[in-house]
Amino acid sequence: MKLSRGLTNAIAILMLIIVVLVISIPMITFFTNSQQAGTEKLALVNNYIFLKNLQVKQVEYGHPAIYYANSSIEFYYTNGTFVPPTNLTIVKILYLQGGVWLNLSYNYPITVNAFTNLTLPSYVQGKPIIIVTSLGNFFFLTPKSSIGPYSTSAKGGLVIAAEIAEPNGPIGVATNVTTNIDGTYKNYTTPVAFPNQTGTFVVKAPEYVFYERPNGSIVTGVFHNWIASGLTLNSTSYRVANVSLGGGSMSLIANYTPLTKTIKLEITTYPFTTINVTVNGIRYTINGNENISVLAGFINVTVNTLQFNNTKYENKGIIYHYAYESSSIDTTNYPSYEFIAFVNPSSSYSTLKISYVNVFNYIRIFALYSAKDIPNNVKSIEYYYCFADALQHVYNIPPLTNNPSEYGLYFQLNSSLYNYSNQPIWIKNGTYYISGIGDFMNITDLYCLVTNQPYEHLIISNCYVNVTYTNLTYHIFNGGLTWSPCEFLNTTDQNNSLLQPIVTINYPTNITVIYTWDIGWDKL
Repeated sequence: MKLSRGLTNAIAILMLIIVVLVISIPMITFFTNSQQAGTEKLALVNNYIFLKNLQVKQVEYGHPAIYYANSSIEFYYTNGTFVPPTNLTIVKILYLQGGVWLNLSYNYPITVNAFTNLTLPSYVQGKPIIIVTSLGNFFFLTPKSSIGPYSTSAKGGLVIAAEIAEPNGPIGVATNVTTNIDGTYKNYTTPVAFPNQTGTFVVKAPEYVFYERPNGSIVTGVFHNWIASGLTLNSTSYRVANVSLGGGSMSLIANYTPLTKTIKLEITTYPFTTINVTVNGIRYTINGNENISVLAGFINVTVNTLQFNNTKYENKGIIYHYAYESSSIDTTNYPSYEFIAFVNPSSSYSTLKISYVNVFNYIRIFALYSAKDIPNNVKSIEYYYCFADALQHVYNIPPLTNNPSEYGLYFQLNSSLYNYSNQPIWIKNGTYYISGIGDFMNITDLYCLVTNQPYEHLIISNCYVNVTYTNLTYHIFNGGLTWSPCEFLNTTDQNNSLLQPIVTINYPTNITVIYTWDIGWDKL
């Protein structure tokens, strides 16, 4: 019996293992295939983006250049040095008619791999067009305009470009070149194409150019030489060169080599504080003054800390708030918090100063309250008890001991309400309207003292109240007196000086809101 039971347990465990394997193996296969599929999709997306951007560069460099000749679209392969060559596949041509883009009927797709001339119907001629490619690029042209260099007859098409010769291959960069190719000296941003050119001209390239990598780091190039194709130069090693054009397609490339010199960059803050700043894609914490190492040439700077509070004098009731103002490297000022700056490679040391300005302060105030027992227009209050002949004076009424907010009492600054308490209130310095909100009935009957014994809640209808006013004779209220609720009267500072309803608060202060009675009448 025991043997049978042990055999049964073994069979059960074996069955469980088989079930787990049957379930887990397909799941493992599914997740593995899913990850592989995700990797393959990512690779396809990245490859598509690369080809799409490459196609734009090909057209800009003349492989092929596109010229809209009003009655036709001409495709010129003017730059035979472009690698790798690819076809241009057109899936749609749009033309603008009455503010609406319409599709031009054609036998699509159109594959361009050599000089091609597409004749346009008369109803399209003279109208702006858009060429849509199979890679999703849109090339917009107006009549007699072009993209990329092209040439006709004996005149040449020229493209001027710039590149940094990195170890993994050249990187095309956008920079400004100066030339008089069209008669007068002008600045152009590379790559720039000049169709149908002939003769001679002067071109000047900058000494330094840069390229920003996706991670924010900067590659700085220093001019090395010109690379010319289809034209002649008086010198290829000087940044300023005299160029003689020939016929056909031509290219002129300013070639730069990367700068590898490292210099010390001192980063300081004004005022002295701790901030975060990113330089060439690396985030640094600067405690007022720090030294870092950077490659000489262009640097990419992003100030991450745009505002901060200086709490050094918080215990004295003031917090200084600062906001970013500007940065400077040596003598050059940069008002933006993101900028590309230049650090002279001929030096071994440079300073980046990041400045902040005090825009406002937080001020500590205490909002207090007080109840005034006798109104301003009353000099004294006296009363007789019907069972005592002695004249008794009304004693001070005790202030509220509970939370004033229970009575609806609040301190008002502009449209904001605050509770009365011994806790500080932090506000921005500035001009405010101040007041007190709410009213309360401090007592229902007067506190009094008879034969030196306190009697609380004495029924005031059992006595006569004698009120002496400041500008009138006294008045006897027979049968008692009732006062209206205490209401806002005025405010004072810590020196008991009266404050106006509109005050400017730039320094720590205590503000006391005073409530008092204002009307008295006979009890019925």
